[in-house]
Amino acid sequence: MLRRVTTSFYRTAAWRLALRSTLVFAIGSAAVFWVMYVMVARTVRERGDSWLMGESETLRQVALTTPRDALYDRIVEEVAELATQELSWGSNGEHLGGNTVFFALTGDPSHPPVWVGPHDSSPFLHALSAAGIPPRSPVSLHVPGWNVPFRVVAVEMHPGRGRLYLGLLDSGALALLRRLLIRFFLGWVFMVALGFLVTLFGLRRMLKRVDAITGAAASIRTGDLSTRVPAGPQQDEVARLARTFNNMLDRISASVNQLRTLTDSVAHDLKSPITSVRGSLEIALSLEDRDQAAELVASAIEHLDRLSDVITTSLDVAEADGGALRLHRERADLSDLVNRVAELYAPALADRQQRLTVSADAPAPVLVDVPLCNRMLSNLMENELRYAGPAAQVSLNVSLNVSTGDGVACITLEDDGPGFAPDLLPRVFQRFVKGSHSEGHGLGLAFVSAVAVVHGGRAIARNRTQGGAQIVVEIPLAAAPASPPHSSDNLLTSP
Repeated sequence: MLRRVTTSFYRTAAWRLALRSTLVFAIGSAAVFWVMYVMVARTVRERGDSWLMGESETLRQVALTTPRDALYDRIVEEVAELATQELSWGSNGEHLGGNTVFFALTGDPSHPPVWVGPHDSSPFLHALSAAGIPPRSPVSLHVPGWNVPFRVVAVEMHPGRGRLYLGLLDSGALALLRRLLIRFFLGWVFMVALGFLVTLFGLRRMLKRVDAITGAAASIRTGDLSTRVPAGPQQDEVARLARTFNNMLDRISASVNQLRTLTDSVAHDLKSPITSVRGSLEIALSLEDRDQAAELVASAIEHLDRLSDVITTSLDVAEADGGALRLHRERADLSDLVNRVAELYAPALADRQQRLTVSADAPAPVLVDVPLCNRMLSNLMENELRYAGPAAQVSLNVSLNVSTGDGVACITLEDDGPGFAPDLLPRVFQRFVKGSHSEGHGLGLAFVSAVAVVHGGRAIARNRTQGGAQIVVEIPLAAAPASPPHSSDNLLTSP
């Protein structure tokens, strides 16, 4: 059990991320603690140095004013002891421990050296003579037999009176610094350990949410795309990842459903024409009358052309919906395209006693794929031929709307026929959506919308209040071409 837990722990990235961040925190906090310790140690040393400078001047004055008699050494010793007691007690009454102080007056040829301090003075005097201490500048002095260096200050007496040395081993301050260093170290260890645990716990919670996304992705099957990842109320990166993953699943599910609908509809719509073509060709093979057989073959070819149109249109609509339809844009006048398609369908509309009114005189410059736009306009006119009804009044208009941005060109197609069924109107631009009595495949208006969208526009369908249907297709206008600069070299001048 322990081995399984350990293996699971080491497989996760939480402990590695927590260890790295903890190492950075440990180094930073150690640097901060060390700087604080150095500042405290410097303050303690400056305190001791200040005491040395002040007391050395006091002892110098005492040494200069005190007569050299039998009480000289006793007086100097008493002054040194009083100074030691003052330094051994803190400002809050806390005893800082015993300090070691020595006083030496050397170099006076008329008097022997004066020594106040530890009993054996020879190591101190030898170290003082070998150190060459500059006057009035506290330095650290290592004395043989002592593990900790003394802080020593030297003061020159009057010429010919020698030199005064005052040394201090502040044991209380050293003990305080030692306790402070231990406390800093223990506090640093506690903070680093606590930081590692808190970071590890937070990363484990975050990575569990990532594991949930991984588990959801692993549980997805081709036939079941209903799995979703709980995003939670958070607004962090993991929550945004979960929401993005769920949106991706929604798009994939919608695409799969559209693909199923497409395949089902295509299979249903192609089954009857293929059966009819097969039957016509089989009958043509069995007939001896060549004219009748040719007629059946021509009918089969017509059915195959319709099948080709259905397949091409289905693929174009699918590519447009997926953003993969390739356009070969060129500058064209949309009004001119509308007039040409209207002239092409005018005879067919007249055969059904439908009256067509075209209003497309104003230039409407656009950047479009001309063959796609012609197919789009043809689908609109085919829709009118089939569903507007006999003797319908059909109006085709091109207008410009420049109220927003660079403006759009609006193609408005209206009729006074039966209009769209209420249940069909919200879905009229979807693929394979058609009325119950429709003869088509439900791709005409879907292709119209796809072409409009892929050109940056849109298609709108509505029923007119006075009866009939209205379809509006908006396509962005093309920007005006930059006029070439005029060159003075091209101007002709008279001789």
